[in-house]
Amino acid sequence: MKIVHTSDWHAGRFWKGISRNDEHASVLENLAEFIEREKVDVLLVSGDLFDNGSPSAEAERVVFSFFKRVGKSGAQTVVIAGNHDNPHRLNAWGTLAELVDVHVVELPCARDKGGVIPLTTRGGETAMVAAIPFAPPGRIVSALELAGDDTAVKQKYAHFMQRLADNLAGGFGKDTVNLMMAHTHLDGAVFSNTERQVHLGDDWCATPQIFPTSAHYVALGHIHNPQAVSTAKAPAYYAGSLMQLDFGEISEEKSFVVIDAKAGRPARIERVPYRGALPLVEERRTLLEIERDAETLRKAGWLRVVVPLDQPDADVNQRVRKLLPNALVVRTELAHAPLPAEHAPRGGMTPAEQYRAYYQLRHKTVPADALVDAFVDLYRSQEEQSECVPSA
Repeated sequence: MKIVHTSDWHAGRFWKGISRNDEHASVLENLAEFIEREKVDVLLVSGDLFDNGSPSAEAERVVFSFFKRVGKSGAQTVVIAGNHDNPHRLNAWGTLAELVDVHVVELPCARDKGGVIPLTTRGGETAMVAAIPFAPPGRIVSALELAGDDTAVKQKYAHFMQRLADNLAGGFGKDTVNLMMAHTHLDGAVFSNTERQVHLGDDWCATPQIFPTSAHYVALGHIHNPQAVSTAKAPAYYAGSLMQLDFGEISEEKSFVVIDAKAGRPARIERVPYRGALPLVEERRTLLEIERDAETLRKAGWLRVVVPLDQPDADVNQRVRKLLPNALVVRTELAHAPLPAEHAPRGGMTPAEQYRAYYQLRHKTVPADALVDAFVDLYRSQEEQSECVPSA
């Protein structure tokens, strides 16, 4: 049985004044071609199809056209809701999507309530797909409990996830291909650079040990950085996002996961890069270098351009954007007189490291971790606000 795992599409994303619908359509066309060519039996989409709960009609058209095409190919699809999706909206269109073999699970439920979906492939094999959509803490922990001891309520959330996984795994068989899906943060997973705790709900996490050894594969969504979860008891992977969604994901090669599974045997797993999206690139160039290399830079993708200057220049932003219409962010760096050695930041230091160094210099003591985390959140928030948005 051939299976493809994809996740975190965020279709309908409108970012820094641009729509990325065309890129989504191109990437999904490439993915659909792969599914058709390789005769994929099962497609797993582990949440965050859309960037928000009320996607545009164009974003829905891109997504539904993909599912229609994949359904015609003979592949069967299981979709779970992510934290960006509207579960009620997914439930509504899911009733119609079943006509093209798309099965939607919008909220966590037990195996006898639709939490496990049996699929019979065109080759006669059976897959049991256990689905854990995003579980909002408010549905699991009461408001009174949320107002009480943090440790206790977070343990209750983790315990719920364990019990749910155990319940769903009860639907697995020895003669079936057993698949589990979850849109959640697992303890120890590595975030992308712009994924903050406040957004992901870092403390509301499950342990990798909740997944049973009887699972051939665990398809994870929620974290955009593609990765295997080595501490899980079964092969577990975050597929990652469909494309680089912001400049914090510059270094990540986006890919989907291909699984070859057979009952009673370990699965074979590989990653295949997505094709069709523009890369996000940071370029540090002087104005002269930008003028010289403008033709090449215009074809490089979406740019964040850093321009070193000897003195302030009010026109630099406009000049760069005129040369490079694909420059979504333009920043300047002013040269300064060198600081005394004891004050000078070391090259390659992160904002957190620089703040720690400053705090120790100023207060002669080490800052609390919570204070450093708050500084990093504030720094990133201010960084986003200060980035210039191109005019329409």
